[in-house]
Amino acid sequence: MKLRYLVILGVLVFLNGFVFTVLFLMFSREMASPAPTETATVVPTMEATLTSTPLGPTPTDTPQPTHTYTPEPMPTNTIVIVPPTVTHTNTPVPPTSTPLPPTATFTPGGPTETVPPPTAPPTTPVPEPPSTPPMPPTVGGWDFVYVEGSVIAQLNCGSVYLHGKITGIGGEPVDGRTVRLRWWDNTAFNVSGSAGGHDPGTWGFSPLSQEQFHSHQPFIVDIVESEANPVPISNEAHIGFTDCSVAGQFTNITFAYAQ
Repeated sequence: MKLRYLVILGVLVFLNGFVFTVLFLMFSREMASPAPTETATVVPTMEATLTSTPLGPTPTDTPQPTHTYTPEPMPTNTIVIVPPTVTHTNTPVPPTSTPLPPTATFTPGGPTETVPPPTAPPTTPVPEPPSTPPMPPTVGGWDFVYVEGSVIAQLNCGSVYLHGKITGIGGEPVDGRTVRLRWWDNTAFNVSGSAGGHDPGTWGFSPLSQEQFHSHQPFIVDIVESEANPVPISNEAHIGFTDCSVAGQFTNITFAYAQ
């Protein structure tokens, strides 16, 4: 048990001596290192000076040689600090102020004549043209005349027909007048009013069969004395039929009293 304590004590003493030796060496190296100096060289350099002393055995009278420890000097490090070189670059700055326009110089002289600005000539308003109503009936020896522009054409492929009216002096419906319709070599007659199966003063035709709904037909409508005596007592209304998909019904075909 004592031997164990002695071993531990010996180890502690050894460690204590080792630490002391290391601290002593570090302190010696700090004392031997010179302070850094500044030089005017461009690139830092390092100079190391190493001095070594050869060691050898020293003969003595004793049977075993004795070694003498001589501490080796540490290398010296020289640090050179070069100040940085500052380069100045002059960059031109564009002007920020806006140049002023030239200032007019007044030259004294005689009186200046003032010219008045030109005056625009007055504009004359142009009256708008009136809307174009259906042309009134014109007297040309007829009892009745066709009112130009009165017809209304609309698309209709269900039935192609013509429908109109006859008016008297005050615009009242006129019954019992024979209306004639002609197209190519065909002729048809109808009487205005109840005698023809229509409302007062009106008349109508459905002259085409269904297979003719897409063929050109030049319709001519006028008023005659009678079917037995087809002497015209009005001018003619010409209505062009091209196709039911363009216009298949023609209404409001008006004949007005002209006396």
